Formats: sequence, structure tokens, C-alpha cells
Amino acid sequence: MQKCMDQIRQWEMMMKRMLFAFVIGASLVTPALAQTSVTTDAGTVAGTVAGTEDAQVISFKGIPYAAPPVGPLRWKAPERAPSWNGVREAKAYGNACPQPVRTEAWAQVGAQSEDCLFLNVWRPKKPGKYPVMVFLHGGGFVFGAAGVPLYEGSGLAARGAVVVTMNYRLGRLGYFAHPALTREDPDGKLGNFGVMDQIASLEWVKRNIARFGGDPGNVMIFGESAGAGAVQILMGSPAATGLFHKAASQSGSGSTVLAPIRGGAINAEMLGQKFTEELGLKDPTAEQLRAIPVAEIIKARAFPFIDGKVVTMSPGEAFYKNKQMRIPLIIGSNSNESSLGGMTEATAKMVLGSAFPELHAGYVALTGKAPDAAAVDLAEGLGFVLPSIAVADQHAATGNKAFAYFFDQVPVDQRATAAGTDHGGELEYLFGNKAAEHRWDAEDLKVSKQMGDYWVRFATTGDPNGKGAVRWPAVTTPPTNYLVISAKPHAARLAPVEEKAKAAAMAAAIKTWAAP
Repeated sequence: MQKCMDQIRQWEMMMKRMLFAFVIGASLVTPALAQTSVTTDAGTVAGTVAGTEDAQVISFKGIPYAAPPVGPLRWKAPERAPSWNGVREAKAYGNACPQPVRTEAWAQVGAQSEDCLFLNVWRPKKPGKYPVMVFLHGGGFVFGAAGVPLYEGSGLAARGAVVVTMNYRLGRLGYFAHPALTREDPDGKLGNFGVMDQIASLEWVKRNIARFGGDPGNVMIFGESAGAGAVQILMGSPAATGLFHKAASQSGSGSTVLAPIRGGAINAEMLGQKFTEELGLKDPTAEQLRAIPVAEIIKARAFPFIDGKVVTMSPGEAFYKNKQMRIPLIIGSNSNESSLGGMTEATAKMVLGSAFPELHAGYVALTGKAPDAAAVDLAEGLGFVLPSIAVADQHAATGNKAFAYFFDQVPVDQRATAAGTDHGGELEYLFGNKAAEHRWDAEDLKVSKQMGDYWVRFATTGDPNGKGAVRWPAVTTPPTNYLVISAKPHAARLAPVEEKAKAAAMAAAIKTWAAP
């Protein structure tokens, strides 16, 4: 009997030890599980673990960074997001901002609503203090969203960065001036609500990103097309001072001239009045404006303009006036920017006037192409390639780090027939998200790794160069250095005819910017 009692006591002791071990084990596991929940200044969000075991990331999708800009907040500066109780599931993208429907890969935006000021965060699962990369999508300031599958951030985050994508208001919901809105708040921030949203998202990053493992003192913004134009605008905006520390402008030109909010032959308030008059509103109140159906608003295109407080200069202008942020910059373009449309021989003739024959002949000799194809190359240079490089020149001339690039890689299924990399075609390589309609081979995988590594190293240190990578020369003095990013990456310099075309490409913008 005594032996039996001893065995029972031993069994009870063993069970207590097992229970104790289970409780302790559970408490030890809790911090790892807690990595998928983060408490922001508005409330707690729960994310999702994804990726391979060696490169796991945690994603947090659909986080509100500002209050819904609906009702009385339509056409007003963004306000702080309201707080919530409990845990908010952050496993699905938030609504895209209202826009016309498109079918391209970059326009697969999902559900739309005016309640659209959301952002998404991807971070490495491994604890650390990582550089932050905030992406501003393209779409002509009219289309696009942070939740487009092309911009899924796991691939970049797995390299060692916290990646953020964000929505901002588009079209006339994002860029709209009208005397009625000015009368309502004459001393306020007017018109450029989409840019204000971008700044609000960067303010959210500054307040919250450390809780996701990001370094708020090491933030890079990078944008493509309209997003690249926004990068240049933000680099010249006093309202964005101190919110980011590195930048990349991808296919954003640099010679755009924005209209003013008022004054001049064409201005934003004038365009706003024309829009409302076409809707039958001759002298509307602000309340009447906010009652216009969204379906009517998104029919009209709209763009940023000079408001004097948020957008103070055109993209590129700050660099020529030495008023840009003193931060490292990557800037460049693609080999088939004419896919965007409008870059033709006629366009080149209009820009160059009497200089066209000489520069066209120079491009025929430089490229070895037929005259028609060389004229398109010249037009692409005038519209995108050379203004971007001119911005790099100006940035470097004032003592800042600048790295210029020319992207020239095409998926294997298009390689035999494509004229080059389409506008926006570098994005699938940068994010590592092959477009569904494309096929990749080993070459494409190599370029994707190469580009992602360059961008993450730049986000980390301000220099894209690193061990094993083809050296990317910094911009110094003309003829400008740049890197050709392709399956055979190499450094190059502008040819003399390209330097002449670059000066011609910027001439009209420089003259306009210099006017009183």
C-alpha cells in the first residue's frame, strides 16, 4: 500500500511539473505571438505572419492613418484617425480612394470609398531597428492605391526594411480649389489634399513606426510616376521638413510646371469654378460642393498646383532654386517611357523648335536606329529621361548625394518584341512581384534581386552600393554618371548630344520658374 501511495505522489508531482512547464512555456511564447499585435497611438492592430521560415515578415493592412475625409471633412486637410477599443484586425487592405475603373495591373485597386485613408506595413519578423521605406503609388494623381497586388511589400521587407504603402486622395477629391472653399478657411491649407494626405501618413510613420520595428530617424520615400512627382514636391515643401531622410523618384520627370491656386492665365480656382458651373452650380456654398455625388467628381482629372503653403514649387523647381531637402536621392527612368503616350516626333519638334534637326540627327547616330524610332527616343529623353538626370545634376551640384539610373529589363515573354521597359515596368522587379500576365526567367530574377538590394541598401545607408554589386557611381559633374539597371548592369555617361538635349528639355521650365 505504501508503495502504491508513493507512486501516486510521484505521478501527482510529475503532473504539477508538467503543468508548471506548460504555463511557463506559454508565457515564454507570448512575446513571439505579441509581435503580430502592435499598439499604435489610435489603437491595437493584429497582423499576419507570411513568408518562408528564413525570411518571415509580418503584414499589417488597412490601418487608418487619418480620419475618413467624408461629409464635412471632404476637401479639408486630413485629421488624426479616431481611436478604437479592442484589437483591430489588420489582415485586409482598406478601401481605395474613388477613381475611374482601369484594367492594368497597377490599377487593380479593389473596393473604393471616400473613407480611404489607410496604409499598410510589412516588417521582418525578427526583432530589430530597420530602415523605413514609404511608397507613393503612381497613376497620374487620378488612379492607383496602396493595396494593388503589384505593391505587396513582403519581398522588400524580407531584405531588412519596414515597408509602408499608403492611399491618398485622387482626382478632384484630392486636388480641388474653389472660391467657396477659400472663403470657408482663407488662412488654411487649401486644395492639395492628396499631398496633405501623404504628409499625414509620414507624420503617422514618425509617431508609430518604431512600434513596428522601424527607425523613425531613417525614413526613405520612394514613388513612381505621379508618386515620383510627389517625391520631388515633398522635397521642396516646408510642410514635410524632417519627415523623411532619403528619397527615390522613379519616372517622375522634373520639368513639370504647376499652375497657381489663383492668378495667371490659368489657375486652380478658375478650373474649380468651371467644373462646378458645368454641374449647374453658379455660385455654390461649401456645403453644396460637399453634396456633389462622387460619381460626378471622379469624371474630371485634376493635379497638384501651387498653393503657397503645402505645395510651394513645381517638381524639379526646388532643385534649381537650391531649396530642396539636403538628403540622398535616387532618380531615374525606363527605356520605353513612350508607352505612356504623347512622346512622338511631333512632341520633340514642338519642344525643340529649330534645334530639332541637329538633335534628331545626333540621336540617329547615337542609337543606330531608324529616324522614326530615334525621334521617339529623343522625345522620351525630353519628357522623362533627361529632366530626371537634370534634377540629379542640380542636387549633386549643391553638395548632396545623387544616384541616377536607366532601367532596361523586360520579362522573358516580351523580350523579343518589346521596345524597352514600359513606364512603371520596373516596379514588378523592385517589389519582386511578377505581374500575372508575365513570365520570368533567371535573368529577370537576377534583376529583381539586384534592384531590391540597391534600394534597401540605399534606405539603410544613403548609398546603394554594397559587396558583390556592380558599382553605382554617384552623380558628379556633366557628362552625368548613371547606372544602367539590367541583366548586364553597367555604369555609363550621357553622350554630348544627350547633354544638349537635356539643356533643351529644361529650358522652358527654367524660364517659367525664373519669372517673378
